[in-house]
Amino acid sequence: MSCSCEIMKPGWYLIKVKPREELRAIKNLENQAFEVFCPLYQESGCDIILFPGYAFIRLSKDDLERYHKIRSTRGVTSMVSFNQTYRKMYNQGQIKEGDKEALQKLLPQPIPNGEEIIEQIEDIIRLLNGEKPEEQPESVENFKEGDQVCYNNPLFKHLQSTFIKGLNIDRGLILIRFIHSQRCTSGVENKVMAQQEIEVPLGDLKKIDGSD
Repeated sequence: MSCSCEIMKPGWYLIKVKPREELRAIKNLENQAFEVFCPLYQESGCDIILFPGYAFIRLSKDDLERYHKIRSTRGVTSMVSFNQTYRKMYNQGQIKEGDKEALQKLLPQPIPNGEEIIEQIEDIIRLLNGEKPEEQPESVENFKEGDQVCYNNPLFKHLQSTFIKGLNIDRGLILIRFIHSQRCTSGVENKVMAQQEIEVPLGDLKKIDGSD
């Protein structure tokens, strides 16, 4: 089957891995710079896999063009797609190559509310390990469009940033401005040399005092 990866969506996906090869599959995916999560907890000094035979992988927009590499990674069996009915129809010739809407349904789909589900699983792991769940990170409700923020990143924390919008439960879009200051007869003149919109974790943002 040949489907364009351009119609896949960013988010967390569920992947099926070979039994007892979960950690090998995770390592092979991480070596390809994929973000992977295999929930583990400690029991009698041993690592126990919470969901044997499965793991989670987060695909950003930049990852979508290479998602096909996941299935060919050693230790990975397949991406879970939950669309057996459409696959059966395709195999029987009932879905044609030109039917873009139907072909899109053949592609793996991200887990609904994936970010929230992963956070809940992480809390479960902490409880199983006898730890307290982490405090909730900054929520999108804590920011609004136009807020002046500081992005806690060595490359950008000294630059002027403005919150644009929330993207999901823990990520948002900000506008970074590169400003050049120079003295003139009327004082100091600030000139915007360049600006860029970037996606950032909300937990790395801090609202600047005085921003409503």
